[in-house]
Amino acid sequence: MRLTDTLFYWLQTKLMADRRPEDEAARESLRYFAQILSEDHGLQSIRVASRDQSKIYVSYTDRERTEQTVWFDLEAAEQLGNDLYGAEDEPAEG
Repeated sequence: MRLTDTLFYWLQTKLMADRRPEDEAARESLRYFAQILSEDHGLQSIRVASRDQSKIYVSYTDRERTEQTVWFDLEAAEQLGNDLYGAEDEPAEG
């Protein structure tokens, strides 16, 4: 799996796990992608660095301790969580 793809999948599951901390499947998926990033791509740390209205920035450190930052479209990153849980600004049903 390509690094960029794996980072995006990690980000999607990170956003879901943050949104629903009780969701064990989201936490397990987050661990799975973190393991791939560590074992296959040699990343030492991964974090959401910041976000603005349209982008979310992910920073990571590789084996050589070089920090890199990449960005992803915020709407695309949040889409999986919105599909599963509904948009965050939607009123709750009930």
